[in-house]
Amino acid sequence: MKRVVAIVQARMGSTRLPGKSMLRLKNRPLIEHVLRRVRRALTLRQVVLATSDQAQDDVLCGVADSLSIPVFRGPENDVLKRFALAAQAFGADVVVRVCADNPLISPEEIDRIVMHHLHAGADYSFNHRPALGNQYPNGLGAEVVNFEVLQAMDQQAIEPAHRENVTAYIWDHLEDFHVETVIAPMAIAGSQIKLDIDTESDLDRLNTLFNDAPCDIETWSATDVVKTYRQRIGEAK
Repeated sequence: MKRVVAIVQARMGSTRLPGKSMLRLKNRPLIEHVLRRVRRALTLRQVVLATSDQAQDDVLCGVADSLSIPVFRGPENDVLKRFALAAQAFGADVVVRVCADNPLISPEEIDRIVMHHLHAGADYSFNHRPALGNQYPNGLGAEVVNFEVLQAMDQQAIEPAHRENVTAYIWDHLEDFHVETVIAPMAIAGSQIKLDIDTESDLDRLNTLFNDAPCDIETWSATDVVKTYRQRIGEAK
């Protein structure tokens, strides 16, 4: 069996929304929502928080520690290096990349893309955003990449954009990789739905959504998230 490890990427130094990982949604900081939901995925052997070696990110480590989730600390801006080192440190055969601005990431959609990735024998698979006709909302799924592919990118990638964004090298060289995605189930399909947080308006929108959650956010299903989004916010926002 492949050892599948989820690595959650977070730091306090976001340029568009500084400190967003600790901004509160309902009763918890954003990063806590992410970690709690990711660890419910059944295909994962381990969940790791990968943050920077800067003092400002100590607070994120504190949240992970409170949830008994291990932490890896590495370069702040060379995120590809941070991921490669974290994957090696935790013995990952397959890495599930999760960004900490996805507080409604779905454990069942993580499992869906991991299983598809393994069955297809892919180098890289994704369902975290709408692309290649998959009709996924932004922020429900994840990216999956084999450790050897991650390691090769770390050795080959030299462009700053490829060091700052872990999978940008793959997207710029699609012809060199076996890339897979899955079609979103009808109940959650909606490429205009935005469930990640980049700006203050995104935060306000998700706070509205969280206030209408029919259950504990940690157990809120992808289907109910999208249903509530459509009822409360609509798909054009």
